[in-house]
Amino acid sequence: MTTAFDWESIQKTALLRDELPGELAPFALSSGEGLRHHLGDWHVTTMARHADTGGEFSLYRIALPGGPATPALSVPGHSFIHVIEGEVTLTFDGRVHRLIGGDSASIPAGTGFSISGGATLNSFFLYSTEEWLHRLAAEAGEATGSHIFSRRPASAVSELLRSELSDGFGVTIHDGNGPSNGESLVGGESSVGGAEAKRPGNHLPEGEVPFVNAAGHGDRFETFEQMNAYPVRARNTGGRFFAMDTRGAKAPYIPLHFHREHSENFLCLGGRVKLHANGEEVVLAPGDFLHAPAGTIHSFSLAANNTHMLGLLTPPVFEPFFEYMNEPTDEYVHVEGGEPHFPAAGFAKAQAELDLVVVGPPPES
Repeated sequence: MTTAFDWESIQKTALLRDELPGELAPFALSSGEGLRHHLGDWHVTTMARHADTGGEFSLYRIALPGGPATPALSVPGHSFIHVIEGEVTLTFDGRVHRLIGGDSASIPAGTGFSISGGATLNSFFLYSTEEWLHRLAAEAGEATGSHIFSRRPASAVSELLRSELSDGFGVTIHDGNGPSNGESLVGGESSVGGAEAKRPGNHLPEGEVPFVNAAGHGDRFETFEQMNAYPVRARNTGGRFFAMDTRGAKAPYIPLHFHREHSENFLCLGGRVKLHANGEEVVLAPGDFLHAPAGTIHSFSLAANNTHMLGLLTPPVFEPFFEYMNEPTDEYVHVEGGEPHFPAAGFAKAQAELDLVVVGPPPES
């Protein structure tokens, strides 16, 4: 259960670096940092637990070799997957979905699915509203100083999942491809039988159903030299969270601000992201992460050409902000050049209507 936000105390909390705080606090992790475990032939890096996020979510980076799929399983909570590299195959509702770098998937609680890696090296971020994987890795896995899976693992993750070790973590193993949880959707079209999945289209489904989304797709909006796409929205997660995939040119800091009701979570996927968090500047490189719980006084900027950032915001009260600040588009890449433009009217509307408290001008780098 999510704890009540004491945002005034958070504003007085110094940013922690390269450690999990064990309590609700702002923290930043360099790529590969966190609690690392070998879970069979998977390497699981826990980047956030409920203890670190006020019960809101857990976050992992998973690396796995190519190989057979896991058994069909269902897990607690809503899961969101963003593929980093290689090829990740998801099977649910009788349909195979092959995801490559930048692709994502939304998997509601109770959805039966299996997962496998198709390349030599495969990795993805997993964001979950529960922390079953942290508990499973901590109790059934092996703590490690390594940042990659073992060349000679003692077992396969499939064996661990099928064993009694997975009992008590809320993981259910199913026969076949698992139970149906509504229709699986690919680009807004229902899947049928075991047909091969098409590449997803431009639009997200309306409800909380399992679906995959290709890199750069989703509901897209653009502003000056920047493209913002929702790979999953509040309507897809039962009102628990949404994600924002941002690509753009170098851009200055926005005004310093904080939120009373929601956390913002920044994952750098490419380029560099600069952040100010409670008075400290952090530069995120690819794979780096920053958690800014409600109350954190912060700002961000895109600090390199072709920067790519994934934002995860929970609860999703701030979702309209990106529509206030952007215009809908069918394009896929941002345009550079022209007169700089800050959507002041949209920002003023967000201040008046949303969970946004501006406390100062953009910070100096």
